[in-house]
Amino acid sequence: MDPTRLAAICAKIEEYAAGGAPMSRRRVAAICAMFDDRAAAGKTRRNKLRKNLCVDSTRSYKQVGEIGSGSFGAGVKAVHRKTGQTVAIKTFRRRDGKNVPGDGGVSQLLREAAFLEACGGHPNLVGLHTVARDPRTKKYSLVMEYAGPSLRRALREHVAAHGGGAFPEAEARRVMRHLLSGAEAMHARRIIHRDIKPRNVLVGEEGSGGAAVKICDYGLATVCPAHKRVGTSWYMAPEVLMHRTDYDERADLWSIGCVMAEMLSGEVLFKVEDGDGKTRQLDRMFDVLGTPGVETLQAFAPPFAVGKMLRRLARQPRPSHQGRLRELFPGETLSEDGFHVLKGLLTWNPKERLTAAAALRLPWFTGAVDAPDAEIGIGVANFLIHSAKI
Repeated sequence: MDPTRLAAICAKIEEYAAGGAPMSRRRVAAICAMFDDRAAAGKTRRNKLRKNLCVDSTRSYKQVGEIGSGSFGAGVKAVHRKTGQTVAIKTFRRRDGKNVPGDGGVSQLLREAAFLEACGGHPNLVGLHTVARDPRTKKYSLVMEYAGPSLRRALREHVAAHGGGAFPEAEARRVMRHLLSGAEAMHARRIIHRDIKPRNVLVGEEGSGGAAVKICDYGLATVCPAHKRVGTSWYMAPEVLMHRTDYDERADLWSIGCVMAEMLSGEVLFKVEDGDGKTRQLDRMFDVLGTPGVETLQAFAPPFAVGKMLRRLARQPRPSHQGRLRELFPGETLSEDGFHVLKGLLTWNPKERLTAAAALRLPWFTGAVDAPDAEIGIGVANFLIHSAKI
């Protein structure tokens, strides 16, 4: 699906949802039909039939396990009753069990379905199987590829099992290779994820091609360029944090750099207490990466904020220190080639930040061949399979 078609689908969803009333079954089917070029191509009797088949029934699937829940959705592991295919089913509802405001989350679900469809087909991006409707409750769900537990779960289990610490560099490099490959494909489609973090990275179980790492949850994704500040602040690029209205896909690369740091240290790199706000988040970034100069500030902060930030930085005890990223990731933790990748991803100026394609061409990746998961030892995927398998 090209960016123009994806944008048109999102616009149609917004049009249908504008009234605030629950979206009709006919309109949901019409949106789902737009995912399929053949169903949307004409008004023949066959195409009308295809449109009716675009929405499946949840009765086609049998739940076999729990995956997890978030603020507006819950996931289960299921199998298709006829084919036996394992899938993940996501239903939109609030954590307290109440309905999502407005149209009950249908427009949000359809929007994510569109991005899932646009990202499908790449081994490091979770794709869509179908949209399903529960005949009893009339609620809709996303039926997606099942790709295993999250990297967040892997990190927690690994840290708990080893009393601290994190993944060795070889394992972090293997995950990063998958993540950057997925990001490269996503950005080639002009899609910005805007919420890449360990919870939204899945580590698949081993198959004939080894265990794949997949980016999931496109609930905050958008077509480039982006305008709104959305995401999780600990993993948010500075230009997004500062409400720039012209940021692009390089915001995702900052987030991937944060994930890389977390794998290597076992801790969130830019963690601040909930409710501390944007100022404390920036202070944490300044402490780790050093304070940027005027030209760099102008590259990621809106014009009205630059002067205020300069005055505030001048009042601080160390207004121009160089940061301590290398101190946090010394040579015994991360090689010089690996540090070059980490530093290139966590670059203040988005125009100087590594792209996914550029990062994959660096010696950390080109000079090393990742061992198969079974040969790494207790690798990310193997650890999950033996310790956290659903």
